[in-house]
Amino acid sequence: MDSLDSSNKKSNSGIVGTSRHKPTFDTASINRALERAMNDERFLNDALESIETMNFPAYKNDIVQYLKNKTADQDIILLFESLDGYIQFNDLSHVKKSIEQNIPEKKLENQISDQTRRNPNVRIRETRPDKSTKETEAVSPSEERKDYPEVTPTGMTVFKCDLCGKHFQNQDDLVRHQRFERG
Repeated sequence: MDSLDSSNKKSNSGIVGTSRHKPTFDTASINRALERAMNDERFLNDALESIETMNFPAYKNDIVQYLKNKTADQDIILLFESLDGYIQFNDLSHVKKSIEQNIPEKKLENQISDQTRRNPNVRIRETRPDKSTKETEAVSPSEERKDYPEVTPTGMTVFKCDLCGKHFQNQDDLVRHQRFERG
């Protein structure tokens, strides 16, 4: 049997194997902790207070390990198990916002339904220089972007090539184009 195992190892030496990951906690338990946080503001605040003295920035694994040493409340640990393991959390407010986004009802609010996927409610209009962006793009006043000043399509192209008349948004692109035009 040993010779078979050693020959098998030799033939598979260049192959990367796979193994099944066994989660520490099941999804139902994590969702139960999230629901508790959603329904009981005090529980959420207590959970956040338990990591208040922790050094930030921190990843999910750092937070969970810190809690395992600090508390015996499994629901608090499960609540933080719901966090994304690839995000570095900067402070408590960042952690709180991430937990709130993990609540199943909130996830459903942010997901696109199959019906919307099949029949998207997208309005397509031609953009023309003589009309404002507001008139061509916004469906209602609530859709208007208020954080940026309105710039018409012609207002965006302020640099014009003397040779061919082509418009550019910045001077570097115009200079590069003129070098190409002149050879």
